[in-house]
Amino acid sequence: MLVPELMLRSPEEGGKVLERFGFRADGGLWRLGSQALKLVGGEAEGRHGRIDHLALTVPDIDAAVAALAASGIALDAQITPGGPELIQEFWGDGLRFAYLSGPEGARIELCQRVTGAPGEVGHDHVGIPCNDIAAMQDFFTAQGAHLTAAVDLSRPEGTIPVSFLSFQGGVIELFQPASARRAARGLWSRLLVSGLHAPVQGPEDLILGPL
Repeated sequence: MLVPELMLRSPEEGGKVLERFGFRADGGLWRLGSQALKLVGGEAEGRHGRIDHLALTVPDIDAAVAALAASGIALDAQITPGGPELIQEFWGDGLRFAYLSGPEGARIELCQRVTGAPGEVGHDHVGIPCNDIAAMQDFFTAQGAHLTAAVDLSRPEGTIPVSFLSFQGGVIELFQPASARRAARGLWSRLLVSGLHAPVQGPEDLILGPL
């Protein structure tokens, strides 16, 4: 099992925000369909760190964004201020996506494949930006991950390589932005992994922790 850890100044208030997304507390974790996450108290070094976002798959992204907006959840003004956008290069016919502002500003992405979208809300991926995508991919491969897809996105700011890896029953999205970014422990602070007995330090301050 792959569970992202969300570090908040107020986990109690954060839980109320997660409930608007549809998450429910269950045995120390918060669950929504096939997605689980863990809330912990603490002070992050910055909002968006080595783990940038958690992505959920939805069957109808327009309806999902509208319902969340009605409940007071805002779009992430830095990425998709106007609502869902399209990445044509992903999964054959493309992927529609929107970023929202979760607890204390933590990024939560909604994804809908143009063709073959799952019928229920659940896990899609955990997004990890890298300054050296090859080194990060090698690290996850050494931990038992398997590459499932790789795409180079051509954008005005430069080429952005993206890799998707199957890992511990979930999916990791690695992407290398055109501009280097400082590694920091953000709100999405660690990835918790079944079977680990002690934390594992990865490249660029990424941490895998025991679940």
